[in-house]
Amino acid sequence: MDLDLRNELEELLDDIRKRQRHIEDQVFLISVLDRDGHNTLEQQAKLKHERKQLALQMEMQTKLLHKAKLQH
Repeated sequence: MDLDLRNELEELLDDIRKRQRHIEDQVFLISVLDRDGHNTLEQQAKLKHERKQLALQMEMQTKLLHKAKLQH
């Protein structure tokens, strides 16, 4: 696998892990706030956006992996 492609994949995987952790943290925060009776609409909207971004990153990862496979 090309070194640039490998580096790009590693960076993307790191970003995906960070975003997944952030999403997990936000889900927990929203559940606590919701349970305590707070309005969580803004947090839920941000969470929805983060999930969409995660899906896009995962799609990019799949494309890069496919590209790497074609190089072999």
